[in-house]
Amino acid sequence: MNTAGIIDDIIRDTAPEGVYGYQDLIRTVREKKFHGVAVSGGRDETAYLIFLGGEPEGAIITSPKGELYGDKAVYLMKETGRYTLYPVGLPTVEQLIIGCQIYNKRHFTGGSPVELPEIGKKAEGIGRLIIALRREGSPAAGLPVKIRRSGQIVATDITDRQGVASFRLMFGTYDLLVAREEQDIDVYEFCFDQALHEKAQELEIG
Repeated sequence: MNTAGIIDDIIRDTAPEGVYGYQDLIRTVREKKFHGVAVSGGRDETAYLIFLGGEPEGAIITSPKGELYGDKAVYLMKETGRYTLYPVGLPTVEQLIIGCQIYNKRHFTGGSPVELPEIGKKAEGIGRLIIALRREGSPAAGLPVKIRRSGQIVATDITDRQGVASFRLMFGTYDLLVAREEQDIDVYEFCFDQALHEKAQELEIG
């Protein structure tokens, strides 16, 4: 039985603590130092977050196409969903985390989207990031590309016929998310500064 099926068996006869939105869920479990599992079920997929001592330590997404674990699952979780929270004993939680552990905790740090400069005010520390995706040396056209900062998506684009996507960003540290397929996402951390402004950065993907 897969991990999601094991979780379903564990919580089947467990009374839930409540139902929360994504941000309220993260805040509540941290305040309570909660051990347990939160489940958000949709028409096509189900998301599971596993908490240890109030911190999200494991993640799973299931769909008809299969399962995703850990950081890749978190990147696809919809922050607009509703999560039912279930208490689970510490030893069981520790076992569930094995194989679906979250390593990049910046997903849950919150934060606000990148601010746009005020009209009429000189923009400082803002530039244009250009990404040129290549696959086996040829342009990778039609791929969704997202920019994430402090746990939130701040910009999106789709590569054109030349495999190019571009974004207007403030200087700082970001994650670049490249969706090669619906549930196959590559993640690259980068620092955007004046040196990268308007200079195409080539990236070879698998």
